[in-house]
Order: sequence, then C-alpha cells, then structure tokens
Amino acid sequence: MTSIVDEMPDTWVAQVAAAIELFDHKVVDCHESAIVIDLDLHAMRVLDADPGEQLVIGWTERHGVDWGLGAVDQVGDPQTLDATTPLEIAARVHLLLTTGKPA
Repeated sequence: MTSIVDEMPDTWVAQVAAAIELFDHKVVDCHESAIVIDLDLHAMRVLDADPGEQLVIGWTERHGVDWGLGAVDQVGDPQTLDATTPLEIAARVHLLLTTGKPA
C-alpha cells in the first residue's frame, strides 16, 4: 500500500471535488489528504474493485495527482491521472468511473 501525502491545498481540493460532482459523481469525503468517491456497481465492474473499496484521488510522492482503490489514506498501486487543473482531473475521474480508464 502507498500512502497519500498530506499536501493538497484546501481551495484546490474544494475545486476538484466540485468539478467531479458536475459529472454527477458523489464525493463522500474530501480534505487535504484525499478526495474519496464511493463506487456504484458499474464503477466497481469497470475498475475491478472489491466490495467496500473506494476511488481515492490524492497526491503521492512519486506521481503527482494519482488515483487508486482502497481506503481514505491508503491505496494499492496508485496510478497517475496525468492532469493538473480541477476540470481535467474531474474529466479523468469521470472516464475512470465510466470506462475504467483515465484517458
């Protein structure tokens, strides 16, 4: 498991969470460590997630803005979102939740 580092500014987190919700995905938790989204059945299937896993968006020391499946501050094998602005990140999250791929 890889830890999400505690570096995201509050304003940036709020902007990313709001942008994700524009795509009708429910953010269940957001703070400086992570943005957490519960998975519906479709998202669980396309992401091959286990029951109870959530999509976690955060910054790791190795990639920048990453995503992974797991708990609020621990994810297995985080993957880069390759996006920087709140709207780019939200669009990549939407693709993940609908297709299983960020791009």
